Amino acid sequence: MRRFPLLIVICALAILGLAACGGDDNKDTTTEPATTETTTTDTGGGAGKTVEQAADPSGGLKFEKDSLSAPTGNVTFKFTNESSTPHDFVVEQDGQELAKTDVITEGSDTTQATLEAGEYTFYCSVPGHRQAGMEGTLTAK
Repeated sequence: MRRFPLLIVICALAILGLAACGGDDNKDTTTEPATTETTTTDTGGGAGKTVEQAADPSGGLKFEKDSLSAPTGNVTFKFTNESSTPHDFVVEQDGQELAKTDVITEGSDTTQATLEAGEYTFYCSVPGHRQAGMEGTLTAK
């Protein structure tokens, strides 16, 4: 009869010991270094950078940012339009179109360009939108 309480204590200690060990939540905590550019994010693997731009979510004829910066080299542009007003995102330099997304509503699209150091223009090519002020400056450094 004296062995039964001892067996209960041993079982309870074993259960507590296993619970204290818990699962192995050791996850890889390696992260990409933070970037100070608010308009670019590292895509990793040397694939270049991503510049994000969005149309006014309320449907206005404007972008959320009227100036962007990007690194030189291969750049991906991610354009988001949450409104039902159709918009696209075009990058040009000296009148030459370098990158263009599809015209989208309530979604996002990407396009790519290889940039050299300098200034570029971005705009929405939907008729009347650029004329209404939906354009800005992109600086590549």
